[in-house]
Amino acid sequence: MKFASKVVPDTSPNIAPLLDVVLLLLIFFMVTTSFAAHQIPLDLPDADAPALQDSEATVVTIDANGIYSVDDQVLSEVELAARLEAVAAAEQPLEIRADAATPHGDVVRVLDLANQLDLTQIGIRVDAAPTALDAD
Repeated sequence: MKFASKVVPDTSPNIAPLLDVVLLLLIFFMVTTSFAAHQIPLDLPDADAPALQDSEATVVTIDANGIYSVDDQVLSEVELAARLEAVAAAEQPLEIRADAATPHGDVVRVLDLANQLDLTQIGIRVDAAPTALDAD
């Protein structure tokens, strides 16, 4: 005599839909989160030099129109000179971030101010140049 085997229903939860929802939420938050550290949009020039790590440098930003700002605060040339005097007194490094379309003279003015104040730790921020692998 043959007895019918009892079928035990599978009671484990199906987590595939849960994983789909979690991945969609992750993508949503990654796309909507802004990773920009500064509010001023810049198109930095390319360079082959390796990128340096961020430091505690004072950042002078020059946009395409030649407008100076420090810590997202727009400054005139006189205010910029006063701010750079404080940087020189504190012996902090200076980082210049200039848009690729910024007139050369505006960058030279900042470098000249830094030279007059005997600032020696000066860096110019650039984007890494695209490599052959990036072109694909």
